[in-house]
Amino acid sequence: MSTFSENLPYASSFEGEADTLLNEIVENLCSSAKAQDWGPGCGFWVKQLNGYLDLQHPLSCQTRAQLARVLFELVITPGIDTSHAEVFSNTCVRLLNKQISAVVRLVEHAQRFFPPEATKDILARVLPLFHANNVGDAFTVQAFLVRFLPIGPSKTPEYSPAKWLPTIFSFWYLVPGLLLFQTEFIDLVARVAEENVVVEDIKPGNIGIFTQYQVKTVFATGQKMMELPVGSSSNGNNNYGRGGGSFGWSARVDQRAGSAMMLRKKVDKFKMLARFIVYTIFSSPNSSSQDETTLTHLSNMIQATESFYHPSNFGRWTFSIVRFLQFLGWEFLKRWTDENKPECKTPESRRLTPELRRQFVLTLRGVTFLSIQAALKYLAWLEPTLICPGLLERVYPSLETLTETHRTTSSISALSLLAIPLFSRFHYPAGGKHLAPLLHLTIPGIDMNDPIKTISSLIFLTHAIMGVPLRDLTEGSSVESGFRWTGMDIDEREEDNMEIDEQEEDAFCKASTAEFEEWLAKFLRRVFTIFEYLPQQERGKLTLHNMETGLVTVLLHACEIVGIQMSEQLQDMALKMVINFASTTVLQNATKPMGYLCSTLTSPNRSKALAQFIPLCHSNILNELQHGASSTPTTSSTHHIQSDTTLHWYQCILYHVAMSSGSELLKYKKELIELGKEMVQRCRSRKGYMWTGKFIRMMLVALTQIYPLECRNVDPERWNSEEYIKNHHKYWVEPGCPENINIDWHVPTDPEIDFAMEIIDIFLKPTLSRIEDLMTNKTDENGKVLSNRELTHEFCRRFSVVRNCLSGMTTLVEDDGDDDISEFKDEETEAVRPTKSIPAGYCFSDSNDPRRQGARKLRKELGEFLHRLVTYFRTQREDDVESLKILLKMIKIYLTDRGVEKSKYDASKRGYQYAKNMLKTSRHDKKYPRYLLVKRAYQQHLCRLKQNAFGRVRTRLHDNLLKDLVELSLSSYSEIRKIAQSHLTNASRCFIGTKPLIIPILLDALKPTDKPNSERMKGALYLLGSRTYMYTCLRDWRFVPKFIIQICQAQHDDKPSVQEMIRKVFYDYLMNYNNTALKTIFTDDLDKAIKQALETLSINMNENKYNKIRKKAEDRLAMQKREYYNLVDTLLNLVKSNTLHWRFESMASNFLDLLVRPEAPTTVDLAEHVAKGLTSELPALRRIAISTTTRILFYMKQRTFIKGDLELITLGKSENPLKRTYETPCPLPEGYTDNYLISGLTPVDESNAKNMILQDKVSVGWYLWPEKFEVYSPRTATSVMPKRNPDSEAAYKKLLESFESSKFWSTLLSYLSQEISRDREDNFSTSNANLFKSIFQIYEDSFLEIVKPEVTKLCESSEKNQQRAATEILAGIIRGSKHWPLNRLQALWNWLIPLLEHTFNSVTPDSLVYWERFLSYVLRNRDPRRVLPLVDLILSSHIDPTSHASFAEAKELLFVSTLLNSFSWRMLPRTQPLLDEYFANIRHPYKQVRDTIAANINLVLQIQWYPSAANVTEILESNLQVGEGVGFVASKLNGNFQQILSDLVKSLEIWRAEKRPAAAGSSEYGNASKTILAWLYDALTTWQSTGTYPLILPLLPSVFLMQDVNDDQDLQVMATHVLNIIASYPYPPDMVPMMIDKFVEILTESSSWHVRVKALPVLQVFFFKHLFMLSKDKTDKVMDVVSGMLKDNQIEVRQLAAVTLSGLIRCSQREAISKLKDQFTKLLGTKIPPRKRTGQAPRAALPPGFQEAVLTRHAAVLGLSCLIDAFPYEVPKWMPEVLVKLAECISDPVPIQTTVKKTFADFRRTHQDSWHEDMKQFTEDQLSILSDMLISPSYYA
Repeated sequence: MSTFSENLPYASSFEGEADTLLNEIVENLCSSAKAQDWGPGCGFWVKQLNGYLDLQHPLSCQTRAQLARVLFELVITPGIDTSHAEVFSNTCVRLLNKQISAVVRLVEHAQRFFPPEATKDILARVLPLFHANNVGDAFTVQAFLVRFLPIGPSKTPEYSPAKWLPTIFSFWYLVPGLLLFQTEFIDLVARVAEENVVVEDIKPGNIGIFTQYQVKTVFATGQKMMELPVGSSSNGNNNYGRGGGSFGWSARVDQRAGSAMMLRKKVDKFKMLARFIVYTIFSSPNSSSQDETTLTHLSNMIQATESFYHPSNFGRWTFSIVRFLQFLGWEFLKRWTDENKPECKTPESRRLTPELRRQFVLTLRGVTFLSIQAALKYLAWLEPTLICPGLLERVYPSLETLTETHRTTSSISALSLLAIPLFSRFHYPAGGKHLAPLLHLTIPGIDMNDPIKTISSLIFLTHAIMGVPLRDLTEGSSVESGFRWTGMDIDEREEDNMEIDEQEEDAFCKASTAEFEEWLAKFLRRVFTIFEYLPQQERGKLTLHNMETGLVTVLLHACEIVGIQMSEQLQDMALKMVINFASTTVLQNATKPMGYLCSTLTSPNRSKALAQFIPLCHSNILNELQHGASSTPTTSSTHHIQSDTTLHWYQCILYHVAMSSGSELLKYKKELIELGKEMVQRCRSRKGYMWTGKFIRMMLVALTQIYPLECRNVDPERWNSEEYIKNHHKYWVEPGCPENINIDWHVPTDPEIDFAMEIIDIFLKPTLSRIEDLMTNKTDENGKVLSNRELTHEFCRRFSVVRNCLSGMTTLVEDDGDDDISEFKDEETEAVRPTKSIPAGYCFSDSNDPRRQGARKLRKELGEFLHRLVTYFRTQREDDVESLKILLKMIKIYLTDRGVEKSKYDASKRGYQYAKNMLKTSRHDKKYPRYLLVKRAYQQHLCRLKQNAFGRVRTRLHDNLLKDLVELSLSSYSEIRKIAQSHLTNASRCFIGTKPLIIPILLDALKPTDKPNSERMKGALYLLGSRTYMYTCLRDWRFVPKFIIQICQAQHDDKPSVQEMIRKVFYDYLMNYNNTALKTIFTDDLDKAIKQALETLSINMNENKYNKIRKKAEDRLAMQKREYYNLVDTLLNLVKSNTLHWRFESMASNFLDLLVRPEAPTTVDLAEHVAKGLTSELPALRRIAISTTTRILFYMKQRTFIKGDLELITLGKSENPLKRTYETPCPLPEGYTDNYLISGLTPVDESNAKNMILQDKVSVGWYLWPEKFEVYSPRTATSVMPKRNPDSEAAYKKLLESFESSKFWSTLLSYLSQEISRDREDNFSTSNANLFKSIFQIYEDSFLEIVKPEVTKLCESSEKNQQRAATEILAGIIRGSKHWPLNRLQALWNWLIPLLEHTFNSVTPDSLVYWERFLSYVLRNRDPRRVLPLVDLILSSHIDPTSHASFAEAKELLFVSTLLNSFSWRMLPRTQPLLDEYFANIRHPYKQVRDTIAANINLVLQIQWYPSAANVTEILESNLQVGEGVGFVASKLNGNFQQILSDLVKSLEIWRAEKRPAAAGSSEYGNASKTILAWLYDALTTWQSTGTYPLILPLLPSVFLMQDVNDDQDLQVMATHVLNIIASYPYPPDMVPMMIDKFVEILTESSSWHVRVKALPVLQVFFFKHLFMLSKDKTDKVMDVVSGMLKDNQIEVRQLAAVTLSGLIRCSQREAISKLKDQFTKLLGTKIPPRKRTGQAPRAALPPGFQEAVLTRHAAVLGLSCLIDAFPYEVPKWMPEVLVKLAECISDPVPIQTTVKKTFADFRRTHQDSWHEDMKQFTEDQLSILSDMLISPSYYA
């Protein structure tokens, strides 16, 4: 039994419940699974299993595992419906302790159970699919690796993750252009880190099982994920800003990844990054260098990004980096908690230590204080002494003074996060004394004008007081407490080494409790003020989600917490204040909040509170009623009469205080009944009689239901104990114990139940009689005949009492007292049986209690009465909408409410979840405040009540009421319809077999009637379109045919709203339809799993029951098949009848398209129908016919290959005689891959066909050779193909009749070549091409001669739509000829090639896109030999440098581009001539041609490198040996290409020197440069890198020179853009030092100062992005070079060097500050010789050495300025001295003076917000020297 179930007052009745329930579920689930009754059988019992889990019953690990295994096997059963698989999958994942929502996710949670030994098999299966040149393949492989690789530690090193991690990291660099790709791997390595934290056998220098460079790669990627705008003034997504958003192009790449993206994991990338970091933190006693730890890297990362956390530096990155901190805190706290549990398996040496914990908190503390947020909470749980004092230091000034109001809200938010760790006396003894002052200081925050601040303040005091009794400990003490809070009293920080004196702290806490009384009075006055200023609610509008509603909800929750935590003395004071307010004030807008406030003050001491409230309400309500309040009849909820306000005020207070007063109500029986009678008799306004009913309901609820009477921070016994009363300050914020909550429950006693029955007798029974009287006589009590309106009002009044009585008596008995089982039997399944009612504390649970019989009789009478009422209203008062609304609510309560209404249950659950999430930290482990534990136990009680509402057996009474609801759902009045539909949907879920009862009525409503009734149709359509009923119509073949036929025949009502509803239902049905499996295969593994599950629980399957279920399942399958064939015939007859409107005809055709399936042979009628549809003049029908014909032909092919074995279809297998499995030779012969590539471009003919194998997948062999792969043999004259399936022969011939007609082809192609009206469809249609492919696949060249003239005609036309149709049919013919005999293929190409050659030459810009798509379609996933003539045709074109037709040249290049993209590395043997030609034309004058040449060069270079390893072991070993853990990444091309690059650079130098103009205006150098830049841009913005890394180093200097061409603006912009991307591009570890050397070379050796200026910002971005990859010597080298450039002769270089140096210092080089400061101070000592004027010279002459001295001194000032600029938001200890030194230079000559002024201006701007704090770092003398510099200059000065 769960902990919370044990705390329920009726827990003794649970004995054996769990075992009985579980055994029943498991037996029935296993029986249904074995009988292949997937649905409803298995589906029903899986739902029951979910209900069992909801009840929190214990489940042993073994049972859990066995059930998960059964469900897992069910999910992967061949042929099972996806809808069933999803249900099984979700429950399976839940059993694995996770909540998730899709089948794909199941694998993720099963992953931790995959054995390490499976690693080799998974890699051997998945890695061969990897292909870096195809992003879809890359994502697919990644998804499989991330989900399937066993991540746990292995005892065998061969299977350890350390073995395959280098390969994973090599993918990281093979596809570097996709941040998304890398973040997916972060998810994998994070989980690997977590699972392998226990591994002790670590290589020296490694961090856990990861190498240094693996960890650095993750950190570098993490920094990129933040998308910080380094070196750019704009946000992180601007590619033009330096370094900004280097991955802005990812979106277009993602689109190319296609469906592979669907496999992505939906996890928070920063959460996984944080997890990786936390689980690679280890203590390193043996490490020689401290630089090698994860904490050091984290410290560097935080330091580098620190300025972005500052509130003034807000941007789109802020949310990401703040979440990152939050996850870091969460994960560290989680790991710390887990490692301190006794059951932790992590060895001591691998655990976190207190020193590491302290170091971690110190690392994050600074930035967490900057961005005050949730991470503070986790850090405070880790190290309170490091966090709390600093936080209080920041919070007190914000709350005390008015100078920092902008920080008040964030300060209060921070306090609300930290309330529990701050005030917990066990966790942080020094925090308690701050409670009273902080409560006082947050009172002003409760202000109606600032809702956000108010909500934050209320959450703070809620969290603070939840664990603190508001009881004054100084009362009765002889010594005056002396505690007066006089100001900020901050605790000493831990770093000040002050010991906390616990006795002194206790004394402070005790003394501070004297403040509670004053605080409480202040708080209540604030609450009253808020009530007074609540805004007027708009009439008729429910304002559910506005800010004021949220504020009131939080305020009342705070009042509840304050109410339960008050001592008796404070309760008296609060009660006095509230009674005083309630009796002197009436606020219409605050009526409900006031009622709730009174109820919160009633619950702590009911007898005291009721003694005050009931007399107050009694006298005032009677007084108001006597004076005519609520005497005006109204039925409108929006009509409010001002004079009734006082009555409603007291009514609301009355029903709220009665709500949970239980037995205390018995004392006021007389007054309450008197009040009830008076109000029932006299209240005639809607609110009056509604709240009267509510009062009766609340009394019944208070008397008959189970609920907790208190939820204080400790149980009642301890709360009242003398020790706790005197010393509660020692136990503040002590967590509750789930095992020992000791709740004081309200359990109904006999006197209470008797009083409840008396209330029912007094109020309900006379009301029922009065309603009967109204129905019969239509008169009032005095016999006067009532008007229609008066009658409506009278019904509403009386109904209100009945409805509320019904609602209040739901827990009297567990059933409805009706024993007549429903006549309607649902014979669908034997497996589903009603669930037994579980004990839930019903009042009359003893079957011998005579009162039980009375209560059951009353329930039955009420049900019958409701049915009579519906009959009466439907026949006589159908237009009485107001009465019917209440009647519908009564029926809903009667049918669905078994003790808790769904809305109440959901609201309670949401409230609990919200509070739990607010208070949750991974440390707690259910150790929440007791308030929350009590709420959780109550939630468990409600859950049991809710469970009893479902799975009930229907009686005759229920059937009648359900049918009544159906009829009202089809009412003519939309208001009634909507409410009835909602209630019907809820009610039908509560009973077994309701949908078969209801759906036939709904389908009948769609049939034509003599008198059209549109509203009835709309009602039926709305219900059929809802999930509840549509899912039945989708899956239950008793209704599928009827539903489809009725929808197709619903054209008789042409009202637009009805037709719109039909369309919507139709589309929803199409979207959700899945062909129900006509065959599933029961696997041996499932059988084994079922046996093990039954054995585990020692259950014997009931053979008799199993046989019945099996028989039913078989009958159902037979019925499905029968209904399926009948439906197809009926639909075909409907379409043939020509009676359907075209829209409904297209619907019927759509359904036929859905119903085509491989197991069912196509009939002649269907073949005739689709052939006719292909040439229909209606586009919609043609489109459907195209889809249907394609499917029919595909299934015809499938049926031919399976040779009648339908099981092969279910298993997704077919046997093409040309297809076979080829085994890769082992060992791999030398030159195997090269031979494979060469043979792939060798023509196939009859002479070599026997030895030839055709392999259509591009990825095979690229990364590594699979052990075996599927290949095809060419079809020769001797090949034997299987005969057609006899079942398909008739349909085959029928279709052939059409295909052999030239009229058919001319008609079809003329339609397909019509102009398309919608732009989005104006492209190459793959569905049309697929149709032609299927036709020519099945019929081969039977009628090709008939088609040829039509195709030729289309090709010769210049009209683009005809060209489009030509591309589609040609693509289909070529693709469909895959298995034609070689001689026919040859004949086909003999016709095609001349035709294509002529057509390609005449392609226009309008039709180019069609031909590109044509090539993509034809070449994709095809062995090049299948289309070799086409390849030769494309490659036969050459660039004509003299041509002025740029489009003609570009067009041919684009065709080559499509060829390269499709075949990738398989075109390698043919690429060298292409490269030679492209480089020869690199200076082409036309941009269009240059850009295409650039793209093609990039494509050729990207495919040059291929690992092509022999097997998995080889690739793993090679990646393990090189690259320091990140595998092998090609950063150099082979010799030939290196030579080409080197020649290109030399040519560029020559062309640059020549500056020869080109034909079109730009120079030849400019044209060549633009081609190179376009090529580089393509290389850097594509996903793969194998052709990118080798280009950057050789071409980098040339690109900087291109920036320096002043007479070509376009070239400069392009070069700048490319450099920005180069700087941000991720480089493998071995390339980073080379890049640094290259930058240094450019900065030190370039003669052009322009190049130096352009290189500095690029270097800064590169430095930041590759911070973790830089070694110390490279960092020092960069620092030396940049600081040396402060002395550059060119002032622009000097200034930019200073900015760059400042950036470098800010992000990493803090330790260099001291050295740099000394270095620049020394330079500052340089004296500038004075200038002396001589004679009449207008200016003083410059003395010798003047310029050199100014330059040196300016370098020193720039250096010191960059130190100041590196710390924009703080004042380190060394800074004041540096500022004073700079101030002394204010009178120096111009460049120096300007720099000093700018530095001080920037300093003033960034420090003005915090100057009052920062100035404390300066001495008086320093401030006086700097005062002139730091005070803004005055206009008048």
